[in-house]
Amino acid sequence: MNKNQYDSFCDEYSKKTEEFDRETRKRFYETLPDLTEKKLLDVGCGSGHDAEYYTEQGAAVWGIDISEKQIELAKCRINGSFRVGDMNALPYEDGYFDIAISHYALQSSEDVPKSLSEMIRVTKAEGLIVVLAEHPFRSSLEGHVNDGQSDYFNQGIVTAYIFDRKIQLRQPGHTMMEYLNPWVLSQARIESFEEICDFPASDQVIPGLRYPTCMIVKYRKSSTGIKG
Repeated sequence: MNKNQYDSFCDEYSKKTEEFDRETRKRFYETLPDLTEKKLLDVGCGSGHDAEYYTEQGAAVWGIDISEKQIELAKCRINGSFRVGDMNALPYEDGYFDIAISHYALQSSEDVPKSLSEMIRVTKAEGLIVVLAEHPFRSSLEGHVNDGQSDYFNQGIVTAYIFDRKIQLRQPGHTMMEYLNPWVLSQARIESFEEICDFPASDQVIPGLRYPTCMIVKYRKSSTGIKG
């Protein structure tokens, strides 16, 4: 999803995701450690809905997002350090944060391993990187149904419809291997992995087929830092 596309519907997207994602967010929050006095980076922070929760839990929060409009909303919402930026080139020093988090944003990256590596880089040794992202199976099914694409390994740009097809998204398709990339796993180990189906029937692309729509992956940065 490019910046202009995101900006065009960011107000409606922010409002609807806050209403729709309650149960998924609740499960995502349950996977997080005690955030008291932790320095936390929210990658793809959007309007600051999640950052508001992290702050309430005692974290000092930094947030970055590609959308200027979303960053403006976040700055109005809570106290924190929010800025416009690219998740593939995070403007923070190595090992600065205790935890780096991304909620439903990483799938918009054109280079998921690079984005994950950047999140790992800016996290302290043995720090946590926690990601909730669109499941690659979902993007593959959407690409097949909406775009006529038949190759899971070469999905290209995938069209998705959400909120009873009121909002159209155009994002890169991904594979599981991008999240399990050897380069990424040389820098951090996976502590947990969970698949979730959080879409209503109206947004499922194949009626009657229940499939994972998102996943939660928790990485722990290596004590020796980034390798090669």
